[in-house]
Amino acid sequence: MSGLLNRVAGMAARMQPVPAAGSQACASWAKRANPVYPSPWNKWFPYEPVPSTPQIGPYRVQCAAKETYHFCTCGESTTQPWCESPGARCAKVPEFAPRPYQPQHDGMKLMCGCKKAPDSFCNGSCALLYADLNPYVVSAAGFGGCFVFGLFYTWMMHP
Repeated sequence: MSGLLNRVAGMAARMQPVPAAGSQACASWAKRANPVYPSPWNKWFPYEPVPSTPQIGPYRVQCAAKETYHFCTCGESTTQPWCESPGARCAKVPEFAPRPYQPQHDGMKLMCGCKKAPDSFCNGSCALLYADLNPYVVSAAGFGGCFVFGLFYTWMMHP
């Protein structure tokens, strides 16, 4: 089992992100520093711009109340998750615009790192992206979880 997991992990590490088929890639696809993973939305609507994915998982950031932050929607900012050039358009990828965010309360916030969520907050879209990129690992984990639950449930319900 460990050999299978090692082989799958090696295959996942060798996978390279590719532009969506038929998509109108911006001129800066080759200049992007972070990988670009098209979502199912981009596969159905290939002319929508595809953001880069700087991190699969949320950013934990400390925010101050009533201060305006500008969330990076392109994924190419060096000060993730915030945009380095707040304005009407992104300076690195002009197809995107920074999204203003003003928190109501001080504290730790989980901001989207995969840039697939419809809002600035992480909503778990990164889990779907991880499952899309690593189907064998996720299938093995799902099978293992179901198997353990089945054993436990059978043990609890036997006469």
